[in-house]
Amino acid sequence: MKRNILTIIILALGILNMILTAVIVFAVVPTTMRTNSLISKVASTIDLELESPSEDDAERVDIADIEVYQLPKDLTISLKPEENDTKNHYALLVGVSLSINTKSEDYKTLQPAIETNEGHITEIITDEFSKYTVKNVKENKDLIKEEILKKIKEYFNSDFIINISIGNIVVE
Repeated sequence: MKRNILTIIILALGILNMILTAVIVFAVVPTTMRTNSLISKVASTIDLELESPSEDDAERVDIADIEVYQLPKDLTISLKPEENDTKNHYALLVGVSLSINTKSEDYKTLQPAIETNEGHITEIITDEFSKYTVKNVKENKDLIKEEILKKIKEYFNSDFIINISIGNIVVE
């Protein structure tokens, strides 16, 4: 009699084991597979962003290959007026310079054109700064520089100019 009860318990545990295995196979494994797939997609997206060449990486140039062209004059720019403000505000840009990649394919042909197009470069800088109010200029300095660089690259139809530097901005 004890042997039959032990056999029934072993048989019940075996059946319970098979039921739990079936639950795992049909319920837990597909969910785990979907979760793993999602994690893989997120990981691959992050890896793509980390490995994809960004503009900074594409424009990374050895410091020995950079020539700096200093604009000869400081620029005084009228800023956009604030709401309810009747006073005119200005920005004084001191030490504006362009960083030029000497290893660029366009360097030899376009480098002399910088001096002759200095007026247009100044106009691009003036136009971009005049879009901002006195409060926004300091906060958006990097954004303004990016827009100026983008427009200068469009004007020259080349990426031989890799950066614009502004030594000091005085806002009044």
